[in-house]
Amino acid sequence: MQDAEQLYSELLGLKNPWRVESVSLDSNDKVVEVFIAHDRGAKLPCPECRRECMVYDHLRERVWRDLDSIGFKTFIHARSPRIQCPEHGIREAVMPLSEKRSRFTLRFESRSIRMLQNMDVENFTRVMDISWSRAWNIIDHAVKRGLSRKTSRPRIIGVDDKSYRKGHKYITLVMDMENSGVEFISMDRRKSSLDEYYKTMSDDELSRIDAVSMDMWDPYISSTLEHVPQAHSKIVFDRFHVMRHVNEAVDAVRKEENRELVKKGIMDLKGSRYIWLYSGDRLPERYRERYNELRNSDLRTGKAYSMKENIRNLWNLPSMEDAMDYWKRWHSWIVHSSIDAMKKVAKMMRMHIDKILNYFIHRITNAKAEGINSKIALIEKMAYGFRNRGHLKTAIYFKCGNLELYP
Repeated sequence: MQDAEQLYSELLGLKNPWRVESVSLDSNDKVVEVFIAHDRGAKLPCPECRRECMVYDHLRERVWRDLDSIGFKTFIHARSPRIQCPEHGIREAVMPLSEKRSRFTLRFESRSIRMLQNMDVENFTRVMDISWSRAWNIIDHAVKRGLSRKTSRPRIIGVDDKSYRKGHKYITLVMDMENSGVEFISMDRRKSSLDEYYKTMSDDELSRIDAVSMDMWDPYISSTLEHVPQAHSKIVFDRFHVMRHVNEAVDAVRKEENRELVKKGIMDLKGSRYIWLYSGDRLPERYRERYNELRNSDLRTGKAYSMKENIRNLWNLPSMEDAMDYWKRWHSWIVHSSIDAMKKVAKMMRMHIDKILNYFIHRITNAKAEGINSKIALIEKMAYGFRNRGHLKTAIYFKCGNLELYP
């Protein structure tokens, strides 16, 4: 078997003083067992200071799963040596093929991470013939590795919530808006959820935050005002969340008016909900004819839609001054109308107009966050393998964190 030992030494990339001692093959079970050891009298580096030190003793034999050898499951066996360092005392030496406390070789973990980025845990366990718990250990270890490697904090963040478990639970997401990755996750959407993130940062890191994009959720506002210096000029209420409130107001007008018309036997608004949700320039052609008929009628819904389309142009203006003038004219139009739902949304916007118009300082939205939300929805749809809230959190970091996951 000397040729096999030489072959596996080269395949594993072992370097002096490490070598393959023996190789055994079980054709019935399709398993290869590779036993490695270091040369007698070899000095090994201290894991703390890298000084070459004498071996003190060895721990019991450990086994690591490696990549398969032509369809044969392959396992690496070795007794981990401990060295005696003059400065740091007795320490377990670094093994050549794996990270500390891992049950897998570095290359097995790397291959697994690549696969798990594109498939769910259950399918991965079948393909790799590995238990669910060990597969999840690879994900968990990769996320911890990636988080430990983060060396800087983002200057521009987006804060959003995401429902899960069919809308019965919510999580808070903090996104790095520059690298489009999830920066922080809390399994709730309270003030304390965002407080938890800000408390991980030093005063200097908090002062370097340039902008925070969010919706008009009071707990997030309060937390940011409490922790981020000069937050009043840094909070940007996301334009898409603002327009969602305006769309909801238009839909409320439609529902109320439709009920009134149906009582009179008039079906003009029946089945028209989706027409009013589109912006005028994105309306599908199949709705165009009916849309023109409804817009030219004297319906309150059509007037509310015109109000919505007008305020949508706010974010296209060149400056905050122009936007403020535009906003004042729009607000005057709404408050002098007779459409209560639109008055209500205009009042809400007036309360927050300074932070809505902070867009013209920072020019950011939560559009990237919406993309991440879509990825999270896919994680749930794929039944990615999370069995508790902690697993969901880890899965989001793994798929959406833009972390350095590989060993």
